[in-house]
Amino acid sequence: MKQFTGAAAAATAGLLLFAAPAQAAPSAEADVVEPTKARASAAEIAANNAEVWASLPPNVTMTVIGKMPELRGPIDHYTQDGPTITTGLTTLAVATLPYSYTFDGVRNLDGREFRSTRTKICKDIEVTWDYPVGSHHKFKVTLRGSSVTVPTDGEARSYCWSGVPTNTTMQFNYASTNNTSGDFAFASGSGQVRYP
Repeated sequence: MKQFTGAAAAATAGLLLFAAPAQAAPSAEADVVEPTKARASAAEIAANNAEVWASLPPNVTMTVIGKMPELRGPIDHYTQDGPTITTGLTTLAVATLPYSYTFDGVRNLDGREFRSTRTKICKDIEVTWDYPVGSHHKFKVTLRGSSVTVPTDGEARSYCWSGVPTNTTMQFNYASTNNTSGDFAFASGSGQVRYP
């Protein structure tokens, strides 16, 4: 093997550097790290349930269902400023029950309009914060002026509103609280609207 010394060695080393295979620059996407949403503890879920039960309006009940049932019927997908995408039904047509929904990045949004034929309507829902993950905000769902707090622990719960007028077009509103001066909280979740 021939050895180089002095200037020849330096030139050879420089050529070897140029001959090294090129590596792609890391993409900007590689730097984006999604926060891991930790599963809430049983104690946290129990405390959330107790807080919600204590704050329910008189015409609303809550049942903890743990895991969301399989979504059925037409499925709406809501985003904060994007269009509602619907499978199984004309987008934003007045729905019949049941219908299902998912949402991403929502801070304040009205859901699909629907017309009730019974005086009691239930909403199954599970929610987690997108940002900030450890938010001090609360997530609220409202039907005809009766609001409930939905814990953002990923646990599925069923809320049932009684005394609902029949043959009336209505809709649920989804909102995170205390959104002011750029301090916004965004949530994602899924569920269904149904009769009991």
